[in-house]
Amino acid sequence: MILIFPTESEAARLREVRPDLDIRICGVGAVECATEVARILRTEPKPLLLCGIAGAYDRTLQKGDVVAVAEERYAHISTGYIDSYHATIEIDGLPTAISNTVSHCGMEAEGATIENMEGAALFALAKAEGVPCAEIRAISNYVGEERSDWNIELAIELLTKTILTLNIEEI
Repeated sequence: MILIFPTESEAARLREVRPDLDIRICGVGAVECATEVARILRTEPKPLLLCGIAGAYDRTLQKGDVVAVAEERYAHISTGYIDSYHATIEIDGLPTAISNTVSHCGMEAEGATIENMEGAALFALAKAEGVPCAEIRAISNYVGEERSDWNIELAIELLTKTILTLNIEEI
């Protein structure tokens, strides 16, 4: 399994404790993610796990909570063209979320519980190539909240701890 993170700062702690894992950095945003995933799948059609932080629309989620994304939607397409993508690997033991992939914070929730900037790209490419995929996200902020109120450190810490509890080799 290949673990994909948008940024090195999201991956750094996991790299320290599990240098044996295949960790890749895709960059922030759907285009960057799609580019890196396409590059990976060209030569390594292995299962993919996208890991990172996210903003929550749902205020019952606490900062630091980690969720498995069951469904991704690209939030910028006109309603008549919206497609949704689904995880094809189940992550046991985590609550599930519906996520909007956005290009900037603060898009309307429209039934989503969280937002991120890469997920739909990964799910769409994995679906097109027939590669199993999943996504987990740790809540760093609430959508619309000032960046100074985000808790990125807590989210990364709990994301790392959660990944370490998963049996990555068997997913």
